[in-house]
Amino acid sequence: MDRYPITKQESLMLDLLNQVFSWFFVGEMLIKLGGLGLKNYARDRFNLFDAFLVMLSLVEMVLELVGRSGLGGALIAFRGIRLLRVFKLARSWTSFRTLLSKI
Repeated sequence: MDRYPITKQESLMLDLLNQVFSWFFVGEMLIKLGGLGLKNYARDRFNLFDAFLVMLSLVEMVLELVGRSGLGGALIAFRGIRLLRVFKLARSWTSFRTLLSKI
């Protein structure tokens, strides 16, 4: 949804949604860590990938808070990588696995 030109109101809405979803992902990570424990959590590479993205999101939010959003420009590029989370979800779909096995 990020594009040029974008109105100030749309930009603020997208920033707010980014923060809301980032906090949801932080909550998900903490719940999984509490339920699985660190050892079992770290066994799954997708969990480690999620943790990496959550940490990047937190770093990005901290940089915005301290007014160093220019330094966070490279981190914004990682927002696209978050789409790979869909593959994590799709991994549990039997129809998705069937499709992949045919490729």
